[in-house]
Amino acid sequence: MTTPGTEIIELETGVYARLHEGLTNAGIIVGDDSVLVIDSLRVPSFARDLIQDVKKITEKPIEFVIDTHSHWDHSWGNEEFPEATIIGHKNCYAEMIDIEWNEEWRKKVTSSNDPWSEEGHLVNITPPNMTFETSMQLYFGGRELDLKYFGRAHTSGDIYIHLPKEKIVFTGDVAQDGGVPYLGDCYPNDWPGTDNLLASLPIEQFMSGHGPIGDHDALVEAKDFIHALVDSTKNAIGDEQDSVQASKSVINELSPKYGEWRGFDRIGENLSSVYDKLKA
Repeated sequence: MTTPGTEIIELETGVYARLHEGLTNAGIIVGDDSVLVIDSLRVPSFARDLIQDVKKITEKPIEFVIDTHSHWDHSWGNEEFPEATIIGHKNCYAEMIDIEWNEEWRKKVTSSNDPWSEEGHLVNITPPNMTFETSMQLYFGGRELDLKYFGRAHTSGDIYIHLPKEKIVFTGDVAQDGGVPYLGDCYPNDWPGTDNLLASLPIEQFMSGHGPIGDHDALVEAKDFIHALVDSTKNAIGDEQDSVQASKSVINELSPKYGEWRGFDRIGENLSSVYDKLKA
């Protein structure tokens, strides 16, 4: 049995998606002598569960951890991998050593009254110890892994793990299948262009940081959603609507097509931040 609430799907021989319903997904790639994990999850106890689930697949040690981005629910398990090389974008590293950024997230986590809130006090935030700027290639278990950075989007340091031969990409939180990403730290001026590059990858399957496995059509829909969100907000600014009016306009405009998406009911929480960034 894997951790309750999780499902492990083999996307390709030795390439797994560990989906955690309502929480954060992780990727597992088994090499010749070791294992590579994509995202270490939200707090150390979740990382330990992930390690136990990896052991159900293979006894090989975990040699690499890749952080798709700096957000706590993807990277605060890093400390549980002291022997591993932790890879991330240089901006991910910068965010994870930013004292204000860390304190802000720690306050959100510890005050949320979630089952893991208390653990948030104890996390030793551990940034990547290997970074890159635009791209990096790993050859792991006879497989080519292209790590790509296309620009700012959901955060300043989102990266994608592309397996060109297998036509798979791990997208972190930039693109979900039928889900609205968290917008609080986003770069709305950059995100549409970043999404254009992501959606142009020749893939058949993608694993997002949240939600189910998607296909290429779902990746294009995720891109179209961000374009619609940004265009709608810019139109509201052009019409001289204030932040509150603009949020209502954007929700009304996006609801017919995207209202049933996961997280759409919470989209209003961060639209004012998107508005402010686009207006600036």
